Amino acid sequence: MALPALLITACTPGGPSTPDTTGPQISFSQSPSDGNSDVTITANATDSSGVAKVEFYQNGTLKATDTAAPYQYTVNVLNDDRTGFTAKAYDTRGNVSTSAEFNVTTLNQGVWEWGVFDQSGTLLDSGVAIYNDESVDTDGSVALGGYVNGTQTKGGPTVLGNLSSATSLETAFALTNDFKVGYFDGRDLDGKFSVETLSNGKSYPAFIGGGSTYDTSGTAIQSVGILMLQVSTEVPRMTTTRTAATIQRLAAQRALGSLSVQPRPVNAAAILNASRFIKR
Repeated sequence: MALPALLITACTPGGPSTPDTTGPQISFSQSPSDGNSDVTITANATDSSGVAKVEFYQNGTLKATDTAAPYQYTVNVLNDDRTGFTAKAYDTRGNVSTSAEFNVTTLNQGVWEWGVFDQSGTLLDSGVAIYNDESVDTDGSVALGGYVNGTQTKGGPTVLGNLSSATSLETAFALTNDFKVGYFDGRDLDGKFSVETLSNGKSYPAFIGGGSTYDTSGTAIQSVGILMLQVSTEVPRMTTTRTAATIQRLAAQRALGSLSVQPRPVNAAAILNASRFIKR
């Protein structure tokens, strides 16, 4: 009695079908930060049987579910935690895949210590900047953040990146949010970040260049050397005020103390209007 069944199976084109037990392929990508400081993260999920839904998690907590491609979730880089994202993708047959962990990043993000030197190498001022946002322009991109000096007598917004062209590397520190009153600005002498080793033996990505300090009318008053060291790529939790207590605390408790790298020859460079990059 089993013979006909065997014959039918043997004659079935391709033989018996193989059950689908494989979950979707899944990976993450992100958009640049937009005018509202929102970054869209996309779970790129594909499956031969079709994707039914994607769940977005952050540090194990379900944040959102999306049932139609593109599978996306929005993160505000100023107000939201940007780390610890994963996604679960479900296909139409009930198989599940979990992505690797994904962290949202922005240009040159993290904590930077900075110093301004005169032409004799004397340190004039120093402090901490935190870059936690970015602005993308047709001729370049810049990191956006806030700074304060060590004595907490000066602070405001700062930008770091391609201010005047896509191949330049420049920075500007202002005393007002609209950048109409500047503190100092300058250009990296090599047009790119270098790696500098301090007397403590630690090495850091560095901006080393020349520029100028300014008075309240915008007149350049002194040529200076500028040194910036990226001491951490982590972004402390802040608020949209940028010049938050977090920056002040870091400025008062800097890990490196006085910057010890000698400045290179000063090359004063007026930076084009940085206000075009400012979102708020």
